[in-house]
Amino acid sequence: MEEIEQEERVRPIAVISGDIVRSTELEHSMYEDLLYTLHNQLSLIRSLNSNNKFEVTRGDSFQVLVLDVENAATYALLLRTSLKSTNSNYDCRISLAIGNDVSIRHTIGSSTGDAFTLSGRALDNMSTDTLKVSTLVQPFNEHFGLLTKYLDRQVSEMTERQCAITYIILKNQHSLTQKEIAELLGVNRVSVNRSINSANLNLITEYTQLFAQKVREFFL
Repeated sequence: MEEIEQEERVRPIAVISGDIVRSTELEHSMYEDLLYTLHNQLSLIRSLNSNNKFEVTRGDSFQVLVLDVENAATYALLLRTSLKSTNSNYDCRISLAIGNDVSIRHTIGSSTGDAFTLSGRALDNMSTDTLKVSTLVQPFNEHFGLLTKYLDRQVSEMTERQCAITYIILKNQHSLTQKEIAELLGVNRVSVNRSINSANLNLITEYTQLFAQKVREFFL
């Protein structure tokens, strides 16, 4: 029993801390629509792993506890692309951190540990960036520091259509054909293919796959 409890204590977790970009500039109806989309995506993340939890505070800030750590980057991108696919004016800043030193309490806000500290601190220090990955493992950080900066810029510049396609690809774990994606969006396959190529959307899926691979190597 003690060995099991010890294993649970040291198993890594990921924490996603975020807030809505320029939320005070949105009209009330747009703000409500944004929050509705955000809550739906947070609920989706929780449904994909029953141990995942989320908490929304101050209306436009949120925090997600992720137990399936290898999927944390996918979840972060699901949040951003779901918002941006709904309206190009919607976006959020996301700080993703992975850590081992964990004390999970009844609420996420009262929980402590490396991942909570790193995630919150990085979010507070973000100025122009809207996506950040932090860990205490330097080789992992070296793998993803510059890659994440490029990914952040790529997502920030994507159109609503490109974000919608990326969201569908990530949500369905890369299992759909371009024809199936086109049917879901009500467009033709050529349009989907053009969007994928013009925005290099395959690079996003390659990032999430590399992230999962490196998490397994360094943390699991």
